[in-house]
Formats: sequence, structure tokens, C-alpha cells
Amino acid sequence: MSARRVVMDESEPGWIVTYADLMTLLLVFFVLLFSISTVKKEQFASTIRSFQLAIGDSGGSLVPLPEEIRAPAIEIPDSLEQNNADQLTPPLAVVEEVQESRAPEIPVVETNKELEYLSNSLKEVFASMGVADAVDVGEPRDGKLRIRVKGAVLFESGDSSFNRQMMPIMDGLLDILEKYPEYKLGIKGHTDNIPIETARFPSNWELSAIRATTVLRYLVRGGIDPERVTATGYGDSLPIGPNDTPEQRSENRRIEFVLEKVNVP
Repeated sequence: MSARRVVMDESEPGWIVTYADLMTLLLVFFVLLFSISTVKKEQFASTIRSFQLAIGDSGGSLVPLPEEIRAPAIEIPDSLEQNNADQLTPPLAVVEEVQESRAPEIPVVETNKELEYLSNSLKEVFASMGVADAVDVGEPRDGKLRIRVKGAVLFESGDSSFNRQMMPIMDGLLDILEKYPEYKLGIKGHTDNIPIETARFPSNWELSAIRATTVLRYLVRGGIDPERVTATGYGDSLPIGPNDTPEQRSENRRIEFVLEKVNVP
């Protein structure tokens, strides 16, 4: 039997068969996508029940969450607001009482006038004791009065023991401090630039500090409140002049007293 030959109709284009196959495949593809994306209600309900069992739901239905959660507003009565305002705002009488209780500032001009009187009184006291040449009582400045005593009058060279000439000066200071308890006294020790190196005084710092402390202890033993006096040693760091000659070095060896008024409650 001879093979049957298929003869295509030459009136139809050759690509139409390929195009028809492509369209068929696209239709099948979209139908498959639609079937995948469509979830049946029974399957959806089964999935929800499984999820509820997994998280331990007690059997209640799902409650949709609100889009926005806001805390309820709390209304404060006007009377309460007024009471709080009264508590935060102190009465005028209390404010005035606090302001009056503060220690008043001491005018510098008034203090300088009082210090000028003290300066003249000290000059008279030291002159009557015969030690006016060894003591330089300065003029009041910025509410302070400086009194400078030559070191040779106070201490032996390289030592911190009092000279006898020191006693009248210290007694005069004691008298002033007792009469004016509102003043405090700063004691500052100074030396020349000649170095010292002993077992007791390794340097001029120790020498000046112990000399100032010796003066402080004398005043405290004389009855002055320790809280009113301080002692500081500066060594040779603050000379008042050159250290070239013995006379100049003698001027730099000194004890300075600074009287300053403090607020008294």
C-alpha cells in the first residue's frame, strides 16, 4: 500500500499553526495562574482554624484590630488645676521672707572706710609698741587690708621660731581680731631666693609654710576662732623686689596679713 501524502493548502500561511499553538499554551498558563490564586472558602477556614490552634486560641472569633489606638482623654477639673497652680507658686510673703533671710552683700566702699579706721588704729598700736619701722600697714583696697611684717623681725634666718620682737606685733593683731569678729585673716609666708635644704626644710616652700602656720597657731592659742584664719606658704615665688643684695633679700623675707570682712548671719 503506498504511503498517503498530506498536501497543505498553499492558500493558508505557514505560521498560523505555530501561532495557534502559542495561544493555546498562553490560555492554559493563565488558567493555571487563576486556579492557583483562587482560594476556596473551605480551605481558608481550615487554614484559620489551624492557626488558632497553633497560638492557643480559646475558640473565640478573630477580632479585627482598629486602624488607630488612642488613649482616652483624661479631663482635669478646673478646681484641681487651680490647686496645683497654687502649690507650685509660693505666696508672696514666703518669697519676701526668703529674700530677707539672705545675707546682705557688704558694699566695698563701706568696708574700705571701716578698714581705713582699722589701718589707722593698727599704726597707732604698732607705734606705741615701738615696732612701727618693722611693720608696713597698707591702705584699704577692694575690701582688704594688707599688713606686711619684715621676716627678720619675726624669725631667725633659716628657722621658724619667733623672735621676741614678734610678740608685740602678734598681740596688736590679737586685739584687733577680738574687737572685730566679722573679719577673717589670711597669713602668707614668703622667703628670698636663697635655696635651703635641711631635714626639716627641704625647700623654701616648707620654710614659708611652717612660718605661716607658726603664726596661725599663736593666734589660735590666743583665742581666735580657727575658722577665721588661714596659713599659706609661697616660698620665693612672689618677691616684692629683686634678690640681688642682702637688703633686697631681707625685704622679700616677710609675713603678710590680709584682713577681709565676711558676711555675718
